[in-house]
Amino acid sequence: MLAQQLANGLLLGSTYALIALGLTLVLGVFDKLNIAHGDVFMFGAFAGVAAASFGAPLILAVIAGLVTSAAINVLVERTCFYPLRNAHFLAPMLSTIAFGILLQNVATQIWGSDPSRYPNIEAVSQYEVGGILLSSIHVIILVISFSVMLSVDIVIYRTKLGRALRATAIDPEVAGLLGVNTKNVVLVTFLVAGALAGIAGVLTAVVYSQITPLIGIRLGLIGMVAMVIGGLGNLRGAMIGGILIGLVEVLNDAYLDASYRDLIVFSLFFGFIVLKPAGLFPQPSGNRS
Repeated sequence: MLAQQLANGLLLGSTYALIALGLTLVLGVFDKLNIAHGDVFMFGAFAGVAAASFGAPLILAVIAGLVTSAAINVLVERTCFYPLRNAHFLAPMLSTIAFGILLQNVATQIWGSDPSRYPNIEAVSQYEVGGILLSSIHVIILVISFSVMLSVDIVIYRTKLGRALRATAIDPEVAGLLGVNTKNVVLVTFLVAGALAGIAGVLTAVVYSQITPLIGIRLGLIGMVAMVIGGLGNLRGAMIGGILIGLVEVLNDAYLDASYRDLIVFSLFFGFIVLKPAGLFPQPSGNRS
């Protein structure tokens, strides 16, 4: 029983990790929080559901969500961050709140306020490994989530683009003097963060079975909780934080009561902010990504 719940928590937490990863990328490079990230995630989820409703397989639905959210997140950077780059540091974040509400209303006009369901996936196989029951869809979700997380980690810490991103995160002015095109780095960061949100959105739609235009509010907050628990600006910490929250939620539902879920999660959020603001994996000084 416990092993099964841990597997379920890992499945849910892997989608949370992708949300937190996108938030952390923007925070690490731009040193600002994209409050609309949860609604970008929501729009990607609906794009994936729409593609699936026309018969697209899961991988094409994921691509639809990825492309949609990436494009929207670039729009967020162009409208909410770039024009306000010299304004008070709160101005861009406040503008993303308005942008997120706009996305919620647009989604409501397109898809309605009633829950939308991801179409039933036929030919689902069941596997039992060591007493743990997994469906083929769960395996696919885990493979996609962890492959994406591993790919991002490799790009950030093993490639020229990753070095440019980390240099921009440490000191944009110095990075620019060293030949890094910081404007392009910021744009690519928002593009990748949006793509991660879109992937997470479609996978979450499959896990939850149904979504609404307001789903991004809670899951955007969950991503922030994962960032705080893992360590602000720490990409690997954000991944671990997301997985931990998934485990906490599933274990709570299995052994306590689902009504305690948010109470426990956001109590952890508050506790970390007050008692351990640096998180489980503090980011070294001078390096935010």
